[in-house]
Amino acid sequence: MTIVKDIKSANLCIGCGYCASLVGGSMVLDDAGFLVPSNDSTALSAEEEALVKTSCPGIRGDSVFTQTDVEPGARFDQMWGRYFLASVGHSTDRDIRHLGSSGGALTGISNWLVESGQVDGVLVTGYDADYPIGTRSRITADLAEIRQGAGSKYCPAAPLAGLSDVRRGEGQYAVVGRPCDIATLRRAINAGDPIGKNIKFLLSFFCAGTPSDTGNLHLLTRLGVEKSEDVVQLRHRGNGWPGDTVAELGDGTVKTCTYNESWGGVLRKHTHSLCKICADGIGEQADIVAADAWYGDDEGYPVFSEADGRSLIIARTTVGRDLLRHAIGAGILAVDDLDVRAIDQMQPGQLARRRQLGVRISAYRLMGHRVPKYRRAALKQYSRGQSLVRKIVMFSATIRRLLRARR
Repeated sequence: MTIVKDIKSANLCIGCGYCASLVGGSMVLDDAGFLVPSNDSTALSAEEEALVKTSCPGIRGDSVFTQTDVEPGARFDQMWGRYFLASVGHSTDRDIRHLGSSGGALTGISNWLVESGQVDGVLVTGYDADYPIGTRSRITADLAEIRQGAGSKYCPAAPLAGLSDVRRGEGQYAVVGRPCDIATLRRAINAGDPIGKNIKFLLSFFCAGTPSDTGNLHLLTRLGVEKSEDVVQLRHRGNGWPGDTVAELGDGTVKTCTYNESWGGVLRKHTHSLCKICADGIGEQADIVAADAWYGDDEGYPVFSEADGRSLIIARTTVGRDLLRHAIGAGILAVDDLDVRAIDQMQPGQLARRRQLGVRISAYRLMGHRVPKYRRAALKQYSRGQSLVRKIVMFSATIRRLLRARR
């Protein structure tokens, strides 16, 4: 059995598309509604298989940082990892700020990188014109297309599959992807993938998991859409912060619901099982990572009422630090420095996920599930201060969920 088939059979494929990019293969939806490499993506050479074994997020979950990894000039936080700069801000372009899911930071940076000639293109993910509730990723230097790619897409995506064209050409590019996509590409480059000479910047965002196509079909039902073929355009977020979920139909009808209704009420229940034991939803291998800088209520829980977009922006590498400073100096972003502890209130979901990670992994193993390789020191770091009672509650809840999934 090839490595790709083995990963797929163990339900460890998150659909990043890296293996497909090696051979110009395609990605297809499986029976569960997630993207996986098609059979034409499994015929890898020995060297390519070695790269997949080193890089695949279904195998590697250990590319996270501990205190021992902090380099000169960097700072470190037990929960939020290594960073050089932490700030909160937004794109100074009002249209981009409005289009983005939060403050438009990544779209603003991507647009500026191309416009200023720092890169020849950006790998972006947009909705698929042929299947509007799905996505398509590709390298582009079209500023309009980069802007159209703004906003979160809570559906399967395979950004790294879009690197196939880069492998056949020259140029310098920025890549925007989920934390698992960026960590995969970083590991591949470090392992000697020749594509490294073409990749200049790695940009990411905080991620709570990839919902399935099946989940999006459930969402359409919740919206009152009978057939997915009736949808001509879908947008999960953006056009405001957090922005409504909007489905436009061929007859001109528009169906909407709030972000909390779509993500909180439907889509988060349909995320990939691997996402629930992901060690890195916060983009630790990115040069720059952005997220929602949610305002909190009196109890510290995020408030999802509409407001002007605001991004949490973290530079994790020296490359990212210099890029962020350059973007601020060029007037692309307006930012204020941020105490890293403020992220606890902005992103309580990510904080809880990290604290619970070790317990969830233990439950998966007990139930006979294969899991990626993790960094034990990091798991201990995240769970520090958690009570035994809380660990037992989470362990039991994970076991119950896994049992329900078997029915």
